[in-house]
Amino acid sequence: MDSLFDKDDPEPNGLLERVRALVAPVAANAGAVVDQPGTLDVARAVYEAFGELDATGGLTRAQLAHACCDVTDEATFQSRFELFCRLGMLLPHFDKLHQQRYVFNPTSAAGILVFDRLAERGGVDELITLLDRTRADLTSGVATRDQVRASLRQARRMMTISADHLLRLVSSSPLSELVAQRGHHRHASLMNDVFELNEQVRVAFPELDPDAYRLVVETQRYVGAREQFVGRLLDEGAAARDFSLLDPEEYLEAARTAPLDALAEVFATTVFDPPSPWLDPAVVAEGVQQFRPRVAVRRRPPRPADPPAGPDPMERVERRAEAARRRRDRGAELHLQGSNETDLTSRLRAAGWPGAANMLVELLGAHADPESPFEIAMSDELLVDADAPVSYLTPVSLRRTKSLSVASIVVADIVEEAVEHD
Repeated sequence: MDSLFDKDDPEPNGLLERVRALVAPVAANAGAVVDQPGTLDVARAVYEAFGELDATGGLTRAQLAHACCDVTDEATFQSRFELFCRLGMLLPHFDKLHQQRYVFNPTSAAGILVFDRLAERGGVDELITLLDRTRADLTSGVATRDQVRASLRQARRMMTISADHLLRLVSSSPLSELVAQRGHHRHASLMNDVFELNEQVRVAFPELDPDAYRLVVETQRYVGAREQFVGRLLDEGAAARDFSLLDPEEYLEAARTAPLDALAEVFATTVFDPPSPWLDPAVVAEGVQQFRPRVAVRRRPPRPADPPAGPDPMERVERRAEAARRRRDRGAELHLQGSNETDLTSRLRAAGWPGAANMLVELLGAHADPESPFEIAMSDELLVDADAPVSYLTPVSLRRTKSLSVASIVVADIVEEAVEHD
């Protein structure tokens, strides 16, 4: 499918201008071509200045004169400079009297490449030819370091010149001139070609990586200038309602891929007839009721039934716990036999198994209860007797921390009898 840059419209006046710019590097004056090859050195020095110096945005007349001081004298340079301006090889960045910076015409740069390499095509096409030939030489291994360096610098100059020329068109040229120039800036794969060349140079000649990097930077700048060129071309075409700038396939692609906001801007100033409703209010109300989503009503869970009448089960648990504590205290009191401290080792040994374990568990429960007035002490010794009812145990002693009253013992008996009755 053709794109915006693939349409070559007739240029009745632009063709002669490009021819004059093409022969400007070898022209003796505005009406004849030079007959001395040495005169081309001045044009070549001017061309090389746009790549060797900081030529972003163009160069001044003084900078160009300094770049040509090694190949010609001041008078010859002034004569050639005026001729270059008349023939369009050097273009002012803005058509103003006070403008002091000039950009190089890409067609003139293509002319220099034509005379240097005997090529037939100019402009960006000539640059693509240079990139393809350099990549092919690197792939085959016939390219030398000096050849690659020269090709990188030559390509960088072309990128700089082409970018400045496009920016000049964007800033100061009418729509007709932009349309005439759109066929000279095709090649959608230009960045991929430069990236591939950069990778080949990095592998083959790592020391040339700075030159390859500068070529990538200038290529990105040229691509940015081309995007500005396309943007202004489309903006001007839209304002003039010139729908011939895009073919039907491009309009179809825009309709499929462009966002809704961008598509809506096309008809922002278009007047439409007011819409007429096809439905009456009654039909609309019926449709709303029919397609209205159902609202889910949350129901409360049923209220739990009242608990049955009777004694509180937690109270029974508490009474049983109190009875168990009193039972442990009474058992501990029986072990003491009225004294405040006693050794239970012999009693544990005589109780056998599992009586000794049950006795020790009851005593540990009394010891852990903060309300119980008893505590036990267990020694670090280990008594072993294979023939005894308890083959091995640790010496245990029981001690009273405070005395139990007779009333508490009676209460314990009453509580225990009530629990057993329940």
